[in-house]
Amino acid sequence: MIVHKIAVNAADAEFVCKAWNVPNCRSLICKVREVWKDKKRVSCTKRYFVSSLDAKEVSRERFLELSCGHWQVENRLHLIKDRWWDEDKHVLSRPGLGEIWSAMTDLAVSLLWAWGEKGKTITKKAMAVALRPMDCLKNLKY
Repeated sequence: MIVHKIAVNAADAEFVCKAWNVPNCRSLICKVREVWKDKKRVSCTKRYFVSSLDAKEVSRERFLELSCGHWQVENRLHLIKDRWWDEDKHVLSRPGLGEIWSAMTDLAVSLLWAWGEKGKTITKKAMAVALRPMDCLKNLKY
């Protein structure tokens, strides 16, 4: 079971806005994600957000909904590229190579999403490509 909790802090947002020069900072948010298995917490992650939304006008439930939606987008691309492929650890010394590398990994992820059996994870699709790249190239339609 996955449990999401959220805390919204409007009181300190003005300080962050002025002291750290964060324009339009009106809410500070801490989202906690807990994973429970057999009545035991197996993991707990915290994510922090800065928002221009006013905590007096937006409910905690809406902040939670927005933060979950944000990570849904992030997880479709960023999680794969950064966590699985360690994109941020690549050091490219020539100007412009970073953009090319990023475009190539974007393309690779997009192809993996589109290719293969529905319901098959990106990891399994990537492993299939690594094991039999020529078979996968034959399946590409252009």
